[in-house]
Amino acid sequence: MSFPAVYYNSRWSIPPVVVRNQQEADSLDPAEWFTLAPSPKVAAAPYPKLFLNVNVPPKIIVSSDQEEQLTGEWRDFTSVAVTVANAQPPDVPPVTLNPASGTFAAAGGSNQFTVTMTGDGLSGTWIATKDSTAEWLTFSPETPQSASGSVTYNATLNSSGTARTAHIYVNGKTFTVNQNAVGGG
Repeated sequence: MSFPAVYYNSRWSIPPVVVRNQQEADSLDPAEWFTLAPSPKVAAAPYPKLFLNVNVPPKIIVSSDQEEQLTGEWRDFTSVAVTVANAQPPDVPPVTLNPASGTFAAAGGSNQFTVTMTGDGLSGTWIATKDSTAEWLTFSPETPQSASGSVTYNATLNSSGTARTAHIYVNGKTFTVNQNAVGGG
């Protein structure tokens, strides 16, 4: 079984649910829940379609001819399944960074910015990374964090004679670090 998978209820006419792992699948009553499509992409195909009827096992329709034979009390839940499948949270929680940038004098120094988790993600964590070429910039923590917090970053002396810029990335958001050259402030 691959995940995420769309699970349908065979007993009640309720919207399908997205199951993201085997533990969630095992928590569903197998007498009531089943899955057809191995992925949201397959669930979005024109057929098969899932039709539900109150207190009647669902029907899987694989052609337009079969669909035309259904009576009015059958409801097409295919689009609901696709919507539910596509509404899964991202792999990592969304975050906000405050502030969004920082500037150092040529001498370097240390500062920090806050990371606020603003939603759910499959991992439940945020992690900071940086431009691989920015050897002059260090930060902590370097491990995944499961709650809102802060990133402390440090810049070494800029003796290159030109201003420089690097970035720290947190769950898709970018924090920009600028450092002035000697004589640049």
